[in-house]
Amino acid sequence: MRPTMLSWPPPDAGNPYVGRLCEGLRARGVGVRTHRYLAALCARPRGARWLHLHWPEWMIQHRERWRYRLRGRWVLGLLDLCRAQGVSLAWTAHNLVGHDDPHQDLGLAARRALLARTRVVFGHFPGCERDLRALGFRGRFALAPHPHFGEDYGPSPPREACREALGVAPDQTLLLSFGALHGYKNLPALARAFRRLPDPSLRWLVRGRAPDKREFVALQHAIDGDPRVTLREGFVPREELVSCVVAADAAVLPYQAFYTSGAAVLALSYGCTVVGPPRNHLGSLTGRGFFVPLEEPSAEGLAVAVETVRAMGDRAREEARGYARSVTWADAADTVRRALFEEAA
Repeated sequence: MRPTMLSWPPPDAGNPYVGRLCEGLRARGVGVRTHRYLAALCARPRGARWLHLHWPEWMIQHRERWRYRLRGRWVLGLLDLCRAQGVSLAWTAHNLVGHDDPHQDLGLAARRALLARTRVVFGHFPGCERDLRALGFRGRFALAPHPHFGEDYGPSPPREACREALGVAPDQTLLLSFGALHGYKNLPALARAFRRLPDPSLRWLVRGRAPDKREFVALQHAIDGDPRVTLREGFVPREELVSCVVAADAAVLPYQAFYTSGAAVLALSYGCTVVGPPRNHLGSLTGRGFFVPLEEPSAEGLAVAVETVRAMGDRAREEARGYARSVTWADAADTVRRALFEEAA
């Protein structure tokens, strides 16, 4: 009988992760069903052996505590309904807890409840298992490094052309921050540190949409008209984003709270050095020739990071690209299939 599983959320045009993973599993003989509504999957699993979750916090979080609690109970009830029909739960720990969670205590309680029901958890870096065990997870952990995005965002254009299109001179150093402008990304603090650096050859490009316009206003205020900074709010088409990544000397990710960084994976996929806090996913890059640690976005720390980036040269770009592209979507699909239908059988 063909092995069958459920996957939620369904593929999203804005993030290729779920779509590419499902595609790879189907190519390996696994039947994968998805649906917009988790309730539809849980109510009628139709012989599926596994439900693979990715971002369950999306269904739970709410600013009002009573609604947050109610949503949590509803989701756990759906999962229990699914389990009662013989379906086992798997989860990929993209985030240990949700980003910008308005009620961290409720979010943590919901995560513990999920882990108590889950048989297999996939993590993108080795330290993830330790964190899961600390939350009470007693199931099986499977290491599943994040695949590269080099085939999902298009070919890499010539770097000189990308820099010229952005008006970046050969002797200038371009820093890039991209993705949705959420509070946890700590960009206003980076802006204040950047403004304290007098270096006229520095440029900083910020691209991404602002789901909360207050975050955009706070970032504008922190930039305070610095002419070296280009801030463009809004959705960034994939081809345009790749051009920005290729043009940049480093992607600066001064995140306060994060777990796995898809932005870091995208940057490395196109040979862009990453600067960020040496924790969680980024901590697993410590010691690599394409990663520059920046614990807090202070002017002093940023100045050291910039000089380190400048000293790296093209060798770091090649090393970053090779490292990221050593993990493919085929590898990820093989890991999931093996963990769910062979090792956990």
